[in-house]
Amino acid sequence: MKTIKNVMLTGLLMISMASFANNVKFINKDGNVTITSQNEMVQVSVLNTKNASYQLLIFSEDGTLVYKGRLGSDLTIGKAFDFQTAQKGVYTFKLVTNAGATFEQDIKIG
Repeated sequence: MKTIKNVMLTGLLMISMASFANNVKFINKDGNVTITSQNEMVQVSVLNTKNASYQLLIFSEDGTLVYKGRLGSDLTIGKAFDFQTAQKGVYTFKLVTNAGATFEQDIKIG
């Protein structure tokens, strides 16, 4: 039953990723973290094959922490952000696992 749930969640992740076609996409070297940006919407997705617990930090251009939250430790995790009313500029998205692994990517908004 858990395998079916995981396959379905992975499928939903892929469908949601396909809906963001023709936009800016960043993928880490292991291929498990994807950040897509389209029309000031940013989607962070993680295929969590190592069952790590992820925390997401977002910093503004001047280094101010604008978001800090736990994404969890499910097989597929993600979060969407609407930057339509945010100040234009470059935001740094940083993912940190409970094991200390990090992925960091700058995203230009506006």
